[in-house]
Amino acid sequence: MISLFRDKSIIAIFSLVIVSLLVHLHIFFIPVHIDINLNSGVLSWLFQNYLLKLHPAALSVFYILLLMVQAIRINMILNDSKMFGKMGFTTAFAVVLLSGLFTNAYSFSPAFITNSFVIWVFVSVIKLYNNPSPKALLFNVGFIASTSVILYQPALFLIAGLLFALSILRSFKPTEWLILIIGIVAPIYLFVSGLFLADKMTLLLKLVPQFQFHFLVIKDPWFWSNVSTLFLLLIAGLFVWYPNSNRMVIQIRKNWVVMLIFFILSLIGVLIFTSKSYFPEVLCIIPMAAFVSNFFLYPQRKILINLMLIIAAVMIVYNNMQVMQMFVTASGN
Repeated sequence: MISLFRDKSIIAIFSLVIVSLLVHLHIFFIPVHIDINLNSGVLSWLFQNYLLKLHPAALSVFYILLLMVQAIRINMILNDSKMFGKMGFTTAFAVVLLSGLFTNAYSFSPAFITNSFVIWVFVSVIKLYNNPSPKALLFNVGFIASTSVILYQPALFLIAGLLFALSILRSFKPTEWLILIIGIVAPIYLFVSGLFLADKMTLLLKLVPQFQFHFLVIKDPWFWSNVSTLFLLLIAGLFVWYPNSNRMVIQIRKNWVVMLIFFILSLIGVLIFTSKSYFPEVLCIIPMAAFVSNFFLYPQRKILINLMLIIAAVMIVYNNMQVMQMFVTASGN
């Protein structure tokens, strides 16, 4: 099956649609759950006021469409940036596959929406390299990253990622750093000013991130089987990516380093954002898919790839069954 996604063709896109529907088969049987945690950011408030009013069928269509847009968008960005030795749709396939292994990605959550901002920030950042006039771009990418944090707190890693990215992609220039910081501060200033003028400053306290370092203590063996599958896919992707990246020009290698930093920071976010229903692990999908796609794209022997896909398929089937069972149980109560 993976051969369908190793070429850049219309057939690959149609295959991707079919795979996304199979991976998220639950949408045909139960409505997509809408996650709302009013302390996680403005997106939850918007969900409460608008998204809850959508018909379940429309919400399911919106969910799949957004997943497809995110998958194809990051795939096109990596292809156009020549971050792979050859073009294909393995990154888009990896995004869809991982969305079935990260169980919290089954919900329509602020984290799911924020993945679009992760893609937006990354495509803006990689344009900084050798850019003769980066000032407008720096302000815009800072503004986008800061806005994403207002919308969803765990997106804070994007701001940290920007600081690392600027130091990697460009030589130190105080003016550029100042412009980036101004771009980061501007949305916060505008948002706080709006709350002040509306006499709703008390809402600001709900948007203060709640940090607490913790480890997962879950005894469900299937949960750890899921985590193990994700870990094996990541290791396989990194193992294939490293030697191939060393053959690339320095600009591409730096782009990969930025993606790696984004992934590491998103993992740290999983450990420090503990508020219920934050689902920060969903933000790992985009950067992780970039590395996992190497495992699907380069190796000529497909025995290990097919074995991993079989294991992933078993886990995805189980995850779908669990989601549907939880819905039935909740409906019964």
